[in-house]
Amino acid sequence: MKRNRLILICLGIAVLAVAVAGFLLQQGDTQTPDTGRQVNIYQNGRLYATGHIGQKEEIEVVGEDGSVNVIAFTDSSVYMKSSTCHNQLCVEQGEVSYENYRNRFYGTQIICLPNRVTVELVLQEGERDTEAADF
Repeated sequence: MKRNRLILICLGIAVLAVAVAGFLLQQGDTQTPDTGRQVNIYQNGRLYATGHIGQKEEIEVVGEDGSVNVIAFTDSSVYMKSSTCHNQLCVEQGEVSYENYRNRFYGTQIICLPNRVTVELVLQEGERDTEAADF
C-alpha cells in the first residue's frame, strides 16, 4: 500500500515537472512580436515566394533576364540583402518590421523597380495605420 502511494506521488511530480518545463519552453519561444509574420515576395506582380520573419532564411529571386535579388529574414525583420540592379535603392531601403513600418517611406514594402521585385510585410486586419500612406 505504501509502495503504491509512493509510485503515485512520483508520477504526479513527474507530470507536474513536464508541464512546467513545457510552459517555460513555450514562453522562451516568443522572442519578438514579429516572429512568424508572413512576408510575400512578388516578381513582375506575381507571387514568387512567401517567407516568415523569425525563420532566419534567405530567398533568392532570379528573373528571366538573369537579375537576382536576395531577401534576408531576421528574428524581427526582413530586408533586401543584395540585388543586381544598377542603383541599389532597394538595398538602401533597409529593414521592414512590425515595429518600423509606420515610419518608413515605403511602409510595409521594399521595392526594386529595375528587377520588378517587391517584398511586402503582410499585416493582419486592423493593423494598417489609416493615417499612413497607402502604396
